[in-house]
Amino acid sequence: MIAQLIGSLRRHIVRPVVFFPLVAALAVLSVYAVIEVGLAMTSRWERDLTRRMEHDREHQPRVLVTRYEERLRAVRTALKERGYPAGPTDAVMNSHTAEALRSFQRRQGLRVTGRPDTATVMALGLEQR
Repeated sequence: MIAQLIGSLRRHIVRPVVFFPLVAALAVLSVYAVIEVGLAMTSRWERDLTRRMEHDREHQPRVLVTRYEERLRAVRTALKERGYPAGPTDAVMNSHTAEALRSFQRRQGLRVTGRPDTATVMALGLEQR
């Protein structure tokens, strides 16, 4: 009984009128599945990206010096607090500031450049972005 049913089904499926629409339906379902998986992966990626951005926003440094003038003013203030004569606190790099930086860098064992580089700024207790 079951063998007859399977045989009858086989004869009907192999007909072009039935076979090609079945193959087309299978192709459409496959494409739909690929699109759904892609959308699910994109959604997960966007959630992860949002989570990472929120984490980065929460863990920014407390003292954030971004502009050159502000950084130079903060470096001069920190040098003066430590007893180095850094000159006036205007926004121009001068020989007094460079000499104070060299002296500080020598005493801290840093590379002597006379510039407020990243290592020097960190040694002065300022955080740089």
